[in-house]
Amino acid sequence: MTFTNLAELLKVVNLIEPADHQAAGIDGDSINLGLIHQALIIITFGALTADSILTVNTGATEGTKTTAETFRYRLAGADRGTDGSDNFGAWATSAALTLTAATYDHRIVEVEVNSDEFTAAQPWLTINIDGTATALFVGAVAICRPRFASGGGAPTVL
Repeated sequence: MTFTNLAELLKVVNLIEPADHQAAGIDGDSINLGLIHQALIIITFGALTADSILTVNTGATEGTKTTAETFRYRLAGADRGTDGSDNFGAWATSAALTLTAATYDHRIVEVEVNSDEFTAAQPWLTINIDGTATALFVGAVAICRPRFASGGGAPTVL
């Protein structure tokens, strides 16, 4: 049986470098939705003190957050490194997800988006976590299904 490398079918994009972003909040790197069909954004939390708000925004240019879009998400069933941490709850939707510290601390959140679901003429997607939490250890990557593949991997979407 011959397998195709997933890395040649999918595009992995680092959106938020894992760090303590503290009360400053964070904008992830922007993704050009015109170059992908779908993206699964995996957001991993370490310590999270106080609640923050997660939004998925689109805009006409990179980094522009014109519209807070409604998105699908689900939460890991347990803290990282424990039984059930790789099982996820039911999909839900939100345009401004409250990241309750007691619930999201040390968990993974999956956000899934389809490029054709968002505001027309706003092809750039940027995730944002506001600056409410005083400790905000977080990192995020997007796993994208690109529109245009090539032998060495898909072209950049940044």
